[in-house]
Amino acid sequence: MPAVASAPIYDRLVDEQGDVLANARQAAQETERTAENVLDFRVPEPRGPLSAF
Repeated sequence: MPAVASAPIYDRLVDEQGDVLANARQAAQETERTAENVLDFRVPEPRGPLSAF
């Protein structure tokens, strides 16, 4: 198993500022879900022959 390095500076920043990386990841996932619900890039199905009249 690989050894896990301690990152006291990062841990202190997380304590002071919150986990910015996790918050950004969550915001990106929420934005992606919203975009999927709002945007529809499917090609519409034909509705039948077009008429000039």
